Amino acid sequence: MKKLNTTLLLLCLSAISIKAQFIQNLPDLQGKPLIEKSYSDVSGTAFLFDDWVKGTVEQGNKISYKDVDLKYSLYKDELFFKNPKDGSMLSFVLPVKAFSLAIKGKTEIYRNGFPAVDNFNTNSFYQVLFDGGIKLLFKSYKTLIEVKPYNATITEKKFVDNSVYYILKDNVMTKFKPSKKDFLEIFNSKANEIDAFIKKEKIDFKQQQDLTKVFQYYSTL
Repeated sequence: MKKLNTTLLLLCLSAISIKAQFIQNLPDLQGKPLIEKSYSDVSGTAFLFDDWVKGTVEQGNKISYKDVDLKYSLYKDELFFKNPKDGSMLSFVLPVKAFSLAIKGKTEIYRNGFPAVDNFNTNSFYQVLFDGGIKLLFKSYKTLIEVKPYNATITEKKFVDNSVYYILKDNVMTKFKPSKKDFLEIFNSKANEIDAFIKKEKIDFKQQQDLTKVFQYYSTL
């Protein structure tokens, strides 16, 4: 099983890597000043992380930049980068196709270009958890709401976290609720094997690592 797990890990890392062929110098990265609305009156943050996170950016024509300081707005679904000259926040001039973030020793891959679904379009970024024949995508987003606390005279604004999983199969996006039932429906041709694997590995459907493990296993059948 240890050998199998090692093989699955290599398959997964290979599958979701950003495939740009050319690494450009960071000073060549084109950005424009950010005209950002102030959210000083809103509690919470619009970003995935408030701090800058090192990452890699892929744009068109297979051009990519590495070691870029990035911030990803879950409210605007937009990626920004840090101006290396003065530390200001800039938006990208050329469209971003994919980006990665180095977080706590791990690399998270985000990509757009998937079919439109629900309130999301082809420019929407998804975290790619598994990139095989059937893809497992995770969409995090934030909404801004106004609430009026009990006995308060004014309303308060705050950012609210939201998330949803999607399966991309045969170019169709389908909402996925992590559960044994949904797994057996997705992988119905191998339902018996998947059922046995879920039981043997004691899959926790609340853990992304465990969800990915099921997809990795299916790819070996």
